Amino acid sequence: MGIHQKMVPPLQILILTAAALFSLASRAEIRPEKTHLSDTKKTDTYYDDGLIMGGDRAMNNVIIRDIRRSLNPNYERVVLDLENQQEGSTAPLPRAPYFQLAVNAEENRMIMTLWGQPKLNFDSKKVVEAFKKSKIVRNIVLLPRIEDDSWTFVFELKPHFKVEIFELQKPVRLILDIQQKKS
Repeated sequence: MGIHQKMVPPLQILILTAAALFSLASRAEIRPEKTHLSDTKKTDTYYDDGLIMGGDRAMNNVIIRDIRRSLNPNYERVVLDLENQQEGSTAPLPRAPYFQLAVNAEENRMIMTLWGQPKLNFDSKKVVEAFKKSKIVRNIVLLPRIEDDSWTFVFELKPHFKVEIFELQKPVRLILDIQQKKS
């Protein structure tokens, strides 16, 4: 099942797409101390602002199978399950595709962009419904794919958060661990 554009009203899509593109365009202005590389394992290194990058630019024909969440004692985990499409069938990916996570604590928002010609193959209604139960994520906005080589979506968060993003293998998946900061 693919993403249905009926999930978000057209005006909101336009506003969120413009915000995402503005964020993408302004990334060049991010100071070096606010630019981070993700790891291939959990390191307990959390960020509340800046740009986190990772993955492999050579990965293409990526299938996003699911976006799921679970609550852990110290954080909420978001998992993007990924596969590869080769000659009409699916296969494991050797690595996650290149990605960027723009983290903006001031706006309580994270904007995630995945490259690798991603195909969306998950139940969007199920994903949106699952995030309604989140204690940290107020809303997940699954934007329509407007570029062939990338896809952007948005996490609207409750205030005072920080995030760690890393990739895991066998099977390949991206992990976002989101914590509420103690005030």
